[in-house]
Amino acid sequence: MPEQIIVKGNLISYNQYGAGDCAVIFLHGWRSNKEVWNGVVNEVIRLSSYQVYAIDLPGFGSSSAPKEPWRVGDYAEIIKGFVEQKELQAIIIVGHSFGGRVGIKLAAKYPSLVSKLILVDAAGFTNAAAKKNVMGFAAKIVKPLFRPKFMQGLRKSIYKIIGAEDYVATPNLQQTFVNTINEDLSAEMEKIICPTLIITGENDKDTPVEYGQKMKNIIHNSKFIILSGAGHFSFLDQPEDFAKVLTEFI
Repeated sequence: MPEQIIVKGNLISYNQYGAGDCAVIFLHGWRSNKEVWNGVVNEVIRLSSYQVYAIDLPGFGSSSAPKEPWRVGDYAEIIKGFVEQKELQAIIIVGHSFGGRVGIKLAAKYPSLVSKLILVDAAGFTNAAAKKNVMGFAAKIVKPLFRPKFMQGLRKSIYKIIGAEDYVATPNLQQTFVNTINEDLSAEMEKIICPTLIITGENDKDTPVEYGQKMKNIIHNSKFIILSGAGHFSFLDQPEDFAKVLTEFI
């Protein structure tokens, strides 16, 4: 059953599993939630003796949405507050996509808090931001097309084609999304000192292999693994390979 906690005035929903001295915290990507990790969590519990937490980041799943636009650092502060309230130490962070951004920010700012970091198809560069901004502008251009009722059914398809789906799918987080994709975390990556595992799906189109290689070149104590045949949700596409690589690292 999901549990809830108030962190810095925000209602945070989370799942807790297992027991042990060390804690592993799973952070999902944009437009996702804590349940996306269920299969991986079960495997981690089976193969190790850790406390495991899967958290709904604010604005997603059953956690409350921020009352104003946030930046990646605001999400990192929520995770820090969660860790402190749970009295956890030397945590391991597993972050997918946007959750990887949060993990990078947290490990860079609070090096004594994060003992290991696993970045899964993680975002962190602004290379795609210009494209996203252009596509967001394109979305505004085509918006008048949606006024006739007979065009409403095409709306999602058109947004998907122009790549602005994440932007329009979370209307209460649109400025937060813009803030996020326009923040380059290269400088934060340079500050990370904990052992870091970077996992990227071979066929990931959102955060491609070259992103993972670039992270490997910046983060000093890091290892880079490509999961064959996997896409942006590499842990769902290749669950057994992912679980093996993850549990060996932690």
